[in-house]
Formats: sequence, structure tokens, C-alpha cells
Amino acid sequence: MIILEHIYHARQAEYIIALLGLFGFIAFWRLLNGPSAGPETASEAAGSFPERLAGFLAPADVMFHPGHAWARVESGDTVTVGMDDFAAKLLGSADSISLPKPGSKVKQGSLGWGFKTDSRVIHMLSPVEGEVIEVNEAVANSPGAAFEDPYGAGWLFKVQSANLTSNTKNMIPGTMVGGWFENIGQTLCARGTSRPGAPMFADGGEPIRGIARAVDPEMWDELAREFFLTK
Repeated sequence: MIILEHIYHARQAEYIIALLGLFGFIAFWRLLNGPSAGPETASEAAGSFPERLAGFLAPADVMFHPGHAWARVESGDTVTVGMDDFAAKLLGSADSISLPKPGSKVKQGSLGWGFKTDSRVIHMLSPVEGEVIEVNEAVANSPGAAFEDPYGAGWLFKVQSANLTSNTKNMIPGTMVGGWFENIGQTLCARGTSRPGAPMFADGGEPIRGIARAVDPEMWDELAREFFLTK
């Protein structure tokens, strides 16, 4: 029990460090682009940006978490949760998925669900805190839907959250999402691929589905932990 507690606190510390790095990037992006015209509106906080940014789908009605999960406020304190298009393209597919059970509690920045793919278990963080009130059984039985339509039929679970306002502060500001995705794309390009004939991007610059297949297997675990903030 003591060992598990140490692991939990270590992960929380690494998550906080990753957030600080992200906020540093946001501050730098704002410096480059100048001050905003005024206070961020509610629609901007929810993500008022084009449908596709740097090759990745980014609907305007979701908020993005730095660990590549999204949250959509449905009504009142009910929030739908899923993984974003970058996560879907990075992984490409999964053999199975482990979702939290209804009635269980999730915390923002703590483990929310896990995929098993190619004998690896990839963990992702919950973007919000609260009680799980519903899971997507279709995805639980066939995880492919989460990759085909990550913002629609591929949603993962719904949470009743009493701390949504507080949780929102740790989301990517709507006006910063474009720069965030561009930075991710540049990071992937800089990584390159050590597998001949396995590009990360199509000829038109569109990210391929299953980017992880273009990465050296020895680097894959490190890459997944880096982007999903589960180091």
C-alpha cells in the first residue's frame, strides 16, 4: 500500500511538472502573437477553432486536456469524456480497452482508462474529476469505434462533476489549441522514424493513422508516456 501511494504521488508530481511546461508554452505563444483583444469568451473557453488543426480534428464544442483527452459539457454538471484525434492517430487501434466502472470516481490528471495494443498497455489520464455515471458499452466491446470517431460514437464515459469550473483551468485555452497541435506535429516530425518505408505523415502532410507503427519499438513506450503525461 505504501509503495502504491509513493507511485501515485510520483505520477502526480510528474503531471504537475508537465502542466507547468505546457503553461510555459502557452505564455510563449501569447508573447509571439501579442495580447488578445479582450477577455476570453465562454465559446473560446469551450474551443472556438477550426474543425482541423495541423492535420488533427478539433471540434469546437470540446475542451482539450494536455494528456490528449477531451471533455464535452452536455448539461449541468454532466461531462462526456474521450480521447482526442491525436491519440487516436498515434495509437491507430487497440485490442481492448479498460474503462472505469459506473459509480467509480476519477480525478483530473489521474489514470482514467487504458488501451491494450500489441501486448502493450497504454494508460491515459482523465480530463475531469467526478463520478462515472455511464460508460460506452459499444466501445468497451469493440474499441475500434474510439479510433474511427473519437469525438462522436467513440466517446468513452460520462462523468458527473462538481468541480468542472476548477477543472477547466487545467484545459488548453481555446485560442491556444491551434498552436498546441502545431507544436505536437513539429515534435513528431523532429522525431522522425527509424523504420524504412514507415512515414508518420502522408504526402499531403496529413498524419497517418497508427503513427506509432512508424516509431522504433524501443522508443514507443517513451513516446506514449511523453504525450499522454503518464511518465
